[in-house]
Amino acid sequence: MTSVLILAWLAKSSTFVGQSAMPVVTAEAAIAVHAESGRVLWGRNVDRPMYPASTTKLLTTLILLEETNPSDVIVAPEDVKSVRGSSLHLMPGEQISAEGAAYALMLRSANDVGYAIARKLGGSEDGFARKMNDYSAKLGMTNTHWVTPHGLNNDWHKTTARDMGILASHARENAELVAITSTQKYTIQRSLNQKDTLLESKNKLLKEDPRIKGFKTGYTNPAGLCFVGYWQTGIGDVVTVVLNSWDWAADESALANWAEKSFTERDLSASAEISVARAKDDRELAVRVKEPVRTLASAEDATYARLDLRGMALTAPIEAGQGVGKGRLVLPDGTEYPVDLVAENSVERSFDLQEFLGNPVAIVLVLLASGFYWYRRRSYERFEVG
Repeated sequence: MTSVLILAWLAKSSTFVGQSAMPVVTAEAAIAVHAESGRVLWGRNVDRPMYPASTTKLLTTLILLEETNPSDVIVAPEDVKSVRGSSLHLMPGEQISAEGAAYALMLRSANDVGYAIARKLGGSEDGFARKMNDYSAKLGMTNTHWVTPHGLNNDWHKTTARDMGILASHARENAELVAITSTQKYTIQRSLNQKDTLLESKNKLLKEDPRIKGFKTGYTNPAGLCFVGYWQTGIGDVVTVVLNSWDWAADESALANWAEKSFTERDLSASAEISVARAKDDRELAVRVKEPVRTLASAEDATYARLDLRGMALTAPIEAGQGVGKGRLVLPDGTEYPVDLVAENSVERSFDLQEFLGNPVAIVLVLLASGFYWYRRRSYERFEVG
């Protein structure tokens, strides 16, 4: 349930950041997301359709891990040699374990293994693509369409940086996947080609930065350099996506470093003034957040957080410290938090004759007072005459 809520938050969140805070990133489309809260920390062209190249294999591996046991057997189809690009050089009929297939996908980026998995779990590439699209739809990846299990170029095989951020935020919860993608070298067991067993990760950041735990590189000519990353940082889990980058490793490091430097846990608050109906001398009411919101935030967030009081209608009298309802604390990027509000000052009620006379109790009191007045006056007049 927590994962679903975070992914829903991510799917609707904004991508604004102040110009002074922007990291230097070469990618055409990119995003950095605080995975635990779902907050988009930074983004560029996050909803632009892009080719994902071999980052596709992140989803293929997730489905493989969820639908098989590690010792299950994957058999290479007879036409496996027709698959081009990065390869484990499978022979027709060759067998590898599901666990070995997962490592081959994520470390060597073996397209032939992706094809073998698709045939095993989907019956065909089309059948497996349906699984992929169903999986993505359940995560809320609304701008993604998968055609292949490996990411070799297809005009209809596209996604977005935002959608890949959703997938990465979900994928980080799979401990087996994280263990695979944080591995630099792995020796695979296979039935035929005994000479080609060493798998080495294409993720060079694993040797350079202990914060990186996954996931996947990608490249084709149309897609450019791509990477979907998972970082364990001082501000928690951060997922990053760069698509069509000139230097994916530099872009990824820039995003992770910027996020960790720019954000920290902060107490956010704000105050505002609002008009109050029936206020004496038309005095306005100052309201503030009752309890500060503790959340991951930048210095800009703390400075420019504001209250959205739309829909709030208040009527005097109001006492200082009194709860006055709910509002929304809004950050510069559009992120909103529901908050309880309290009055900072008192507002007295103005006297309204029309309102007073419209009150049945008031009318009775006026009539009684008038009757008493006339009774006393008549009594006084009789006393004077007598």
